[in-house]
Amino acid sequence: MQRPTRPLILSLDTATEWRSVALSRGERQLALRAGGADRGHSSRLLEEIDEILRREGVSLKEIELFAVACGPGSFTGLRAGLATFKAFAATLERPVVGVPTLHAVALAAVPAPSVCAALPAGRGEVFGQLLEVTDAGSVLELGEASHLAPLRLAELVAGLGVSLKWAGGGAWAQAETLREFARSAGIMWREAGDVDTRRKEESRIVWTLAPPVESYADEIARLANRRFQAGMDASVEQVRALYVRLSDAEIKEQCHASSV
Repeated sequence: MQRPTRPLILSLDTATEWRSVALSRGERQLALRAGGADRGHSSRLLEEIDEILRREGVSLKEIELFAVACGPGSFTGLRAGLATFKAFAATLERPVVGVPTLHAVALAAVPAPSVCAALPAGRGEVFGQLLEVTDAGSVLELGEASHLAPLRLAELVAGLGVSLKWAGGGAWAQAETLREFARSAGIMWREAGDVDTRRKEESRIVWTLAPPVESYADEIARLANRRFQAGMDASVEQVRALYVRLSDAEIKEQCHASSV
């Protein structure tokens, strides 16, 4: 079956601090609904999906592609979002694409040769990954997604010796730590809106904190559409959660097993 070139896409992010759902035609956003900063992602998820569809006069049966954040991020949110969209896709026999959350975070930071996307991982730690965002809007991996302390992430990134952007809720939550590390390492720190006072001849490394973003559903739709158009397998079976680390329940289970 030929794939539509500008599919009607319903996209969802339940992995980050701000739940969001969007309706798009190809890469053009039609509507966006951003929820509150709560962890009870499943409580109003179906209501919000129904709300955005009714607002645009679209039925769920008309959706041609489902796109969902597949992690890393909130375990509870990820499971709720993935289960919901995989069920939709299976029931309606529609394609579904899982998009790595950190890719969406990087895309929202606008084009840059090096973007360190970071999300809160709990206990003062972060999920982080170094990525490139091209002028054409493609996201390329420069390293694997990791779960680590923010200071350790800063050390690893500093070792590359390149200027870059920091993006995502994890970067903002740990901004003071990153700022102090940068200053101690002789790296210039800038935040959105700061004026670049460097002279052209200066080659000093600069870390820039990208503006905060409260929804990633639009970026998820754009990335999913590109993967879909490139011929990526969009079956329900290929959509899996990218946890990066074990859940608390799994950690407890392993500890219990090792003590037996």
